[in-house]
Amino acid sequence: MRLVVSLLAAIAMATTVNAAGLAPTDKDRTALHWAAQEIEIAHVLDTLKSRAHAGTTVISDVSVVDVVNSASTRHQTVIVRDGKIAWIGDAADAPQEPGAFMVDGTGRYLAPGLTDMHVHTVSLQEQVLRLAVGNTSVRDMDGFPWMLELRRAIQSGRLLAPNAYIAGTIITSTPLGGYSVVVKTEAEARETVRKQAACGYDFIKVHNILGLALFDAVADETRRVGMDLVGHIPHNITIDHAIHSGGMRTLEHLKGFITDNNLIVSDEDYATAVAGAKFWQTPTFYTDYNFRAMANKDALLQKPEMKYVPLRRRNAWAALQMTDKDKKLEGLLDVATPAAMKRLLPLHQHWLAGTDAANYPTQVPGFALLDELDLMEDAGITRADTIRGATSEPAAAMRQSEVFGQVRRGMRADLVLLDADPMQVRHAYRNNHGVMLRGMWLARSDLDAALAQLAAIEAEPDASYAVNAKSIRATEAAAMALARDHIVFDQRRMTPFSTALRDLGHADMSANIDRVMASFAQGACAEITPTGGDGD
Repeated sequence: MRLVVSLLAAIAMATTVNAAGLAPTDKDRTALHWAAQEIEIAHVLDTLKSRAHAGTTVISDVSVVDVVNSASTRHQTVIVRDGKIAWIGDAADAPQEPGAFMVDGTGRYLAPGLTDMHVHTVSLQEQVLRLAVGNTSVRDMDGFPWMLELRRAIQSGRLLAPNAYIAGTIITSTPLGGYSVVVKTEAEARETVRKQAACGYDFIKVHNILGLALFDAVADETRRVGMDLVGHIPHNITIDHAIHSGGMRTLEHLKGFITDNNLIVSDEDYATAVAGAKFWQTPTFYTDYNFRAMANKDALLQKPEMKYVPLRRRNAWAALQMTDKDKKLEGLLDVATPAAMKRLLPLHQHWLAGTDAANYPTQVPGFALLDELDLMEDAGITRADTIRGATSEPAAAMRQSEVFGQVRRGMRADLVLLDADPMQVRHAYRNNHGVMLRGMWLARSDLDAALAQLAAIEAEPDASYAVNAKSIRATEAAAMALARDHIVFDQRRMTPFSTALRDLGHADMSANIDRVMASFAQGACAEITPTGGDGD
């Protein structure tokens, strides 16, 4: 990504006309500036990666948190080698590791990195924020081919970002503005599942509108290809049928338990419906919280983490007004969610922490997960189950219990160094002294520096991007360089960028961008080519 820096340095900051001799529109400038900002953020991640300690690391004299048993063991030393936890034991018995990087854990607690089990990645900005708060893994819940390319960049070490698990593009029988695959027949439903499996997605996801026959076809084909079915319980599908016949592994937003078409508690007997089934609930209280919080958006926009949100998005949020419909839905949720939880809590569910970020107003990725932990506990989920819902339970739900989610020998070294035991102290994860991702130690000072850089980038007004031939060439060339390194941007947001290039008389550059984005959706991965988006 070093090429990106030199290319951006070449941008001349002088407003001029485009190649066709016409002044750029505000829409064109916004699309170009968005791409330039993403490129700047890629450099932030590149710098953070260059400062990370990736060799053998010794974390000495630390209390190791056991999230499964709600315990911690004091005076331990943890040795990380080749991205995994190689040794754990009494500090006094620790083997010597000449030349290892040392982290002093005295008086602190080493806990598993957090997992957000419901995100929608749209920007590299989110990767910086997630790492800063100790969010080391995510599950993207509406996958596209460009995301699989991004996952390859993460897995290969080209991009410093949390571990990515990606559901296939949402399967539904109604369009969702380019966010879903629409199926109308059982044959189409089965074919879509087979394509998504061949493409390389980790799960199959269903959504609200999917009739019984189509749902059953998706569920059966998902079993046939050896994958797990996740997502929304569709309208008019019972909880019992979704879990037992459909085999749904995780359920989102309490849908089904709260009927989605009228936001009232289902009259289905929860205990009977879930009896004997192994599944997980991702309630995403944060989604409801932020929806209802529109009435209090002015205060929310003053939260410290808002400086990491693009200025154009903050301005758009500030202009939003709560409608009468919003108020009605808020009132319904205020009744339905507590009522559903009152019936669910005695059933001792397996809970997952998920935020649905970044998809709604006033959401800030990364920080959203810390808020979700508070909301889960406020809803009556015990602190222990809440923390497990962001550490060991996501691993179990994704059949990765031997890979991550605990501080245990042989596990992937996704770790967070804290001042307090999160199993005992609320908000323990809000102040970390460093994060380890796949064995790479990210010091707190370096994370803070990355956040400061991000805040400066996101504070730039779109008008600050000078549209001229040199700046346009530099932006397009930098975007292409990143694409060659498998570091790509949200295709829905690349469409306006390509359009702006074409509008400004650079058809060759527009064609380059279109060709790169189209290349990800080949063969089995060509099940959907999303379009649209406004650049942010």
